[in-house]
Parts: sequence; structure tokens; C-alpha cells
Amino acid sequence: MAMVTDDVRQRFEDYQSAQRQQHGNEPTNAVVVRRAFTSARRDGCFGQLLQKERRRQQPVVLDEDGDDDNLFGDVANRRPARGRTKGRVQLSFRPSRRELAVYDAWAEAYRFDNRSDFLNAVLDHFLPGSSQRRGR
Repeated sequence: MAMVTDDVRQRFEDYQSAQRQQHGNEPTNAVVVRRAFTSARRDGCFGQLLQKERRRQQPVVLDEDGDDDNLFGDVANRRPARGRTKGRVQLSFRPSRRELAVYDAWAEAYRFDNRSDFLNAVLDHFLPGSSQRRGR
């Protein structure tokens, strides 16, 4: 199991549907994840995927308080950012133990925070984009 963004989950389902229409059957979830991983490995882009995932996770910081003169000062213990959004959904798949070990080893080697962040980035890279989805 992995937690992925809503957009990745929707594109994942769209990819499976497109495969079913083209080939008469749809690949299992584990096969789609494997295809995404091997594609990213061939492209040699794990470092770029990590940077993109980290940018996606960074909260948007806006100077919107309008206190240019620092009249109010800083507030102790105030949380400066909301943190991660909860826009994640579960993606169930049944990898073999070896596949799981490979995913975890690569995620660790490239310093992803966890397997879900790694697989979300890999799937985001592999799956056709939302602009292609609108064209169907």
C-alpha cells in the first residue's frame, strides 16, 4: 500500500482504463507501479523526482499579514505553516517481497522520506498528465 495524491490516483485509474480499451485487459496495480518504476529508472530521473516531490510538499509562504513595521511582533509558539495537505488517498497493490525491497532501497538511496512519497513521485512521472486526460 502507498498513499498518493488525488491527482495521481485519478491518472492511475485513467491509465488502467486506457490499457483495458487498447488491449482488452487492464494491468494490475502492482504491474502499473512496476512499469512506472522501470520507466523512471530508465530515464535516470530519481534525483529530479525527489526535488519535485520536496517542492510539492513545501507550504506556500506568503507575507500576507501586512505588518511591515512589525507592530505586532512575532507570536511565540504560533505554527508558521499548515504543513502537508491531506490530499492523499490509498493505493493498494500487491508487490512481491523483492519488489518491495527494491522500492524501499531506491527510496532510501535517493533520500525520499518514505515509500509513499517515492512511489507518488514515480507514478506522477510515468502516468499521462491531466491535459491528456481532458482530451479523451
